[in-house]
Amino acid sequence: MSLPSYRLIHPQANRSFVFKWEPFDLSTRWHYHPELELIYFIEGKTNGVIGDGFREFEAGDLVLLGANFPHVLQPNPEYRQAAPEARPLGLIIQFTEDFLGKDFLQKPEVQALNGLFARARRGLQFTGAGEVLARLGQMPPQPDSRKLLTLLEVLLQLAETEHYKYLTNQDYYFDFSRDEERMWRINQYLYTHFAEKISIRDVAQVATMSETAFCRYFKTRTLKSFTKYLNEIRVAYACKLLQKPNYSVTAACFEAGFNNLSYFNRQFRSLVGMNPQAYRKRKLGE
Repeated sequence: MSLPSYRLIHPQANRSFVFKWEPFDLSTRWHYHPELELIYFIEGKTNGVIGDGFREFEAGDLVLLGANFPHVLQPNPEYRQAAPEARPLGLIIQFTEDFLGKDFLQKPEVQALNGLFARARRGLQFTGAGEVLARLGQMPPQPDSRKLLTLLEVLLQLAETEHYKYLTNQDYYFDFSRDEERMWRINQYLYTHFAEKISIRDVAQVATMSETAFCRYFKTRTLKSFTKYLNEIRVAYACKLLQKPNYSVTAACFEAGFNNLSYFNRQFRSLVGMNPQAYRKRKLGE
């Protein structure tokens, strides 16, 4: 799996930011760009690799991704299967941190935006943002001058709310040193192929290392064995599946990449602290 590609965002005529309705489709590739990206998911269900992990989004979700934040969003497979011709739709606003001027963020009235943009480097998903969603929904017919004011109002409101969660781990950091580049290749290969049969040899080839050197390198970088790391990815995905009423434990086991139900149960209990049946029952009862 290659590194995320740099994407050039073409500015729209007579605007300091990009405002568009955009379907999420399979042609989208893993990428990053210097613009922040505010995404209001309008229709359908969308899967994404966001920073360092998987995420699922549906209509009504609101996300802010920071500058140079690697991501890709594509239709949820179940959604595509149920409606082959349909594509999830989002309202997307892309803007640089200084889209209102080089010195704008130095103004005392908007200092909260600096904190928001800093937090967005880990990716943010907002909850209880009904008022913000209503404002965003009103933007399409507005003249560009009003769109600008609405965007500023929305950002200030998001800067003040405490109703958000991070989309990446606390120690997430995006860097392209040679060593980080290798780990990105490894991680993106694992996140793309975790449901398939993966051998140490396969991943060592992605890392351009011998199997012995790879195992030593991986343990040093992650403080975990390769098997444990892969199991954590698979169990995390199984947890998402088990929160859906139509997924049995057996189905989640095999779709997450395990090929033995007993082994899956042991690994799940070890990592989650309960067996998958109990986890499913608790989540579906919430």
